[in-house]
Amino acid sequence: MLDTLIVGAGLCGLEIARRLEAAGRSVLLVEARPRAGGRVDTVPAAAGAAALDLGPGWYWPQSQPRMVRLIADLGLETFPQHDEGVVLHLQQPDGNPEALGSEAIHNGARRLVGGMAALTGALLRRLSHDRLRTGCTVRRLVARSDRVEVHCTGGGESFVIAARSVVLALPPRLAAEQIVFEPALDAPLRQAMQDQPTWMAAQAKAFVRCDRAHWRSDGLSGNAFVSHPQAVLGEVFDACDGTGEAAALGGFVALSPALRAASAPALELMVRSQFAQLFGPTVEAGDLHLRDWAREPMTCSALDLAEPGGHPEDDVPLLAAPHWSGRLHLAGSETATRGAGYLEGALDAAARVAARLVAVP
Repeated sequence: MLDTLIVGAGLCGLEIARRLEAAGRSVLLVEARPRAGGRVDTVPAAAGAAALDLGPGWYWPQSQPRMVRLIADLGLETFPQHDEGVVLHLQQPDGNPEALGSEAIHNGARRLVGGMAALTGALLRRLSHDRLRTGCTVRRLVARSDRVEVHCTGGGESFVIAARSVVLALPPRLAAEQIVFEPALDAPLRQAMQDQPTWMAAQAKAFVRCDRAHWRSDGLSGNAFVSHPQAVLGEVFDACDGTGEAAALGGFVALSPALRAASAPALELMVRSQFAQLFGPTVEAGDLHLRDWAREPMTCSALDLAEPGGHPEDDVPLLAAPHWSGRLHLAGSETATRGAGYLEGALDAAARVAARLVAVP
């Protein structure tokens, strides 16, 4: 029987698995998606084309020490988010953008060479090859006196995996919505899980690759804000690689999940037009990548869709505590004591849960 089964192969689940395997524990990581990484999802770099982070893309060294240590331990290369140059502001739907000034707006953020998938990929390579099973969806957890039975589906079959403990390294709202617990979770715990928003769940990001970063030559930073009511992109930023040679712009879609769904056939055209209105027609025909996380059922719960925009709270005691006599543990960034919702929070939760499990004889 397994020591630990981890549900969810995002940053938190991968880091827990790495720590437990290093401590000599038997561990299996199951993931419903066909890939590891969770909300970390990067369009790979190609010849002359930058890697594009469709999920989280930045970390902040001055306030995220766990990320700093892990990146150093894994030997990954980083570079600063480009912030030099004039920031643009578009206030009228049919107007031209105005200069806001040249103040840096990303507060010292850094990015990874190869995108954030370099981080999750490096963690995955540290695990034994048989520690991850993708395409495996957990449907039900049944607590027994000495184990938890994990009822799964995948590959066209149903099966049960037994483990002494189970870690749910996924957003609490998703766990509450998609997994049946036997016995049922206590009402206060279930309420705490439902109350904690899933970061990024209702957001969408867009990127366009360009022939060159002409905005830099024009003295622009690539940063822009659109504040009129018809905005398609609310915030735009430079998404070039560390050299600036592989050029790209990125942005956060301003439309609500409902409006994005209603305008889906035209959304790509609308996004291209907004990029072009800010930075000129040469960017409009570039290679476009759009990720709507609200349409990802393994990220966005019904509650997140109904209540978009919330940020998870740090240090929710019920989410950090063990349950089922120490056999069930909630993890994932939304359960963090510090940095909930961010990559730092995923590592905070991983450290907490892994230390607790390693301490069990």
